This record gives sequence, C-alpha cells and structure tokens, in this order.
Amino acid sequence: MAKILEIAGATLIDGTGRAPMEDATLRIVDGRIAASWQHADRPRDAAAPADEVVQAQGRTVIPGLIDSHCHISYGEGKSAEEVDIYGGPEWAAVRAVWNANKVLQSGFTSFCDPGSTWNVAVTCRDAIESGMFPGPRIFAAGRHIAADGGFADYFPGWLGMPVSAEGVLCSTLEQMRKEVRMQVKNRVDLVKISGDSQAQDRDCNAGPCMSDDEMAGIVQAAHALGRKVTIHSRYAKTVAAAARAGVDWVIHASYMDPADIGLLRDRQVPVCPTMTYTANIVQHGRDVGVDPNYIETKQRELDSLVTVHRRSIEAGVPMMAGSEAGFSVTPYGQWHSREIELMVELLGMKPMDAIVAATSGNARAFGWDRQVGSLLPGLWGDCVILDGDPLKDIRVLGDARRILAVYKGGVAVDRTPVAPRRRMGHERSLAVSTSVLTR
Repeated sequence: MAKILEIAGATLIDGTGRAPMEDATLRIVDGRIAASWQHADRPRDAAAPADEVVQAQGRTVIPGLIDSHCHISYGEGKSAEEVDIYGGPEWAAVRAVWNANKVLQSGFTSFCDPGSTWNVAVTCRDAIESGMFPGPRIFAAGRHIAADGGFADYFPGWLGMPVSAEGVLCSTLEQMRKEVRMQVKNRVDLVKISGDSQAQDRDCNAGPCMSDDEMAGIVQAAHALGRKVTIHSRYAKTVAAAARAGVDWVIHASYMDPADIGLLRDRQVPVCPTMTYTANIVQHGRDVGVDPNYIETKQRELDSLVTVHRRSIEAGVPMMAGSEAGFSVTPYGQWHSREIELMVELLGMKPMDAIVAATSGNARAFGWDRQVGSLLPGLWGDCVILDGDPLKDIRVLGDARRILAVYKGGVAVDRTPVAPRRRMGHERSLAVSTSVLTR
C-alpha cells in the first residue's frame, strides 16, 4: 500500500523561482512528490485519501534547503592540526554522522562536502543512505588534490602531507590523474582541486599552483569517469584557469578579475562565494580571540567578494549557496542559512533568487535536479514548513523556533535536540586555543 502525506493550506514556494502558490496542497506518495494544487482543485489522479494530512494554513512550505559547502569531517576545528591530524579516522567518522543530524534538523536536507579528511564524507553519506543514522543527502568529495605549494600544502616541507590531511599532494599530472581514479574507486561523487598557490597570498598577481595542462587533466579524468569537479579558487588567475579547464563550479572567487566575469557567464560556471565563514570572522572574530591581522585580511576579502559578485549576478553568472560549516566559527546546524541571508543583505539578491540558489540552483550544479531542489512531481519529498514568509524576512530560515517541521522523503525529521557534546581528551587540551585555521 502506498503511503500518502498531504501538507494542506500553505503558501508553496517550489524552488523554481515561480511565484508562490497560495492555499496550496502538496501531495507526497511513497516519499516522492506526486502533485500540488491550489484551493480545492484536486487532480483526478490524487483522489485516494491521504494517510496523514498536515494542516499548514498561514505557513510557508519550501523545498528542503541545500548547503553546497559543508565539511562534515572537520568537526568544528579551531586549527589545521585539529582538523587534519587529531582524532583519527574512526573518531572523525563517528563524529561526522552525529553532526550530520544537526544539519538535517536545521532544514538542510542535502549538502555537498567539497573536501574531506580521510574518506569520511563518503562514509557518512553511505551510513545515512543505508539507514543506519539520520542525516541529509550528501554529495561527497574526497581529499583536495593539491600541487606543491598549493593552498592545502600548508604543513612544513620536511613533514610532507599527512595521510589524514584534507589535501593530497600530487607533484605530476600523472599522479593527479591517478588520484582521480583512486578517489572514484573510493566512491566519491565529486573531485576537489586545491587551486590557489601560497604565492598568491603574498602576490595576488601570481598564478595558481597548477599549470593549465594539469588542471585540465584533472577535469578531463574526472569527467570521463562521470564525476563533477570543483575548485578552491580565491584569486583571479586561478578562477580564470579553472573556468577554461571546464570545472563544474568555482568556490570563493573572492578576488576574481571583473574582466573574467564574462568568461564565467558565457560558460555558465556557477560561483559558490562562501561568505559565511569570512563574515563570521569579521563580525565575531574579536569575541573569540582571532588575530586582529587575520580579521583585517578577511574584511578585505569580504569587501572584494561583495563588489565582484554583485557584478557577477548582474552579468548572469549562476550563484550557489554554501556556508563552509565545519569550523569553530561555523558550527553545524547553526549557520547554514546565514549564506542565504548574506546573499540578500550583501549581494543584493532578491529573497526568491537566494532561495532558488540554495535549492534548485545547488541541485542543478550537483546533477541532482531530477531528485531534489524543487517541489515538482517525481522529486523526493524533501521540504520545510516555516512559521513566516522568507520572501518578506529571509531570516526566518535561520530561526529554529520558526522551523515547524522538516521532511526528508516525506518522513518527518525528529528535531529533538541532540545531546550536548562531550569533549574528548585531545580536544580538552585544545579548548584554550583561539586560533582559526587560515583559509
């Protein structure tokens, strides 16, 4: 027997950008959306009575939100060592599935992990998909592929790249292609490139850590095996090289040359600005002891992000919404929707456009637009019931008191708060640290 859920009487925002549907009913059959209609205009093929009817008059229903930048393996670390070394893979994996439930409870029914220590994101994804633990749908990458002197190659040269690190060091094109093949063997959905060079931190006119041939070789190898590719790319020359190489989306593009906006627009390469991490350091860094010099650095980056991406949006570059949750300044379950707010507050996007970026826009970039991201027939019944109208006040999305219910595949999510976190011994020793991983 089919299980039928109906959410009735709500204002429906379907995630496509179309005008909201007033007094709407959403019908979910066996976890998939079957139909939606207004008033009493029930379709003939929806005549069978529902097993459960949720009365949502005066409420708003939106698609389950998607965070395109959430590092579930990082464990809210304060330093590179805490993220990359301490704890081991077993602890990181158990902690990840526990934290993933916080993400789900906040209304984010899917997320992309664009770079994981060990292979934790894939493990977390598979544990959730098998029904072992509650959590969002996860689009999972492995370790960042980094060249010598690249962004993720931040440990001393004499130490090299630990096997636990978020990055994996590849010094030749053949090593990079081999790493792509190995990651695909280990079941990743996405390949992440660590594109910026450390030289760019001192001279923004310097080039990326990889040659054009190396970057294109990674993209070609991944695409040939049916995988998407994204790239950490703050600086102008890295962004342009990535677009030419054919990456599926770029992350940050903080200092993108305005002259290259047309390149991204013409190729329809989406940008995931990831402002939340940067804005949190700027706005709250002094309260938690972040180095004032680093706060100034992030203020300059935020200013540049806002300037260049206002122009990107005007030009028609697709935008994605990702918070970079997983650090001490972006804890799980608390800041995911802040990126959507910043798209409205800082980038000047209309609330509807920001919601589309965080639903169908993100899903389209992943290649998931026939599964999630909008409330259209045939897609999974992932949705959120809100007490309020996010088109009038986008902050509704981040207010836990106004998130009345979350559904994943038509099943209500248990939103009972998870137990308080108990710190492990190595974390207690680090609790006094106020350093933030320089990213």
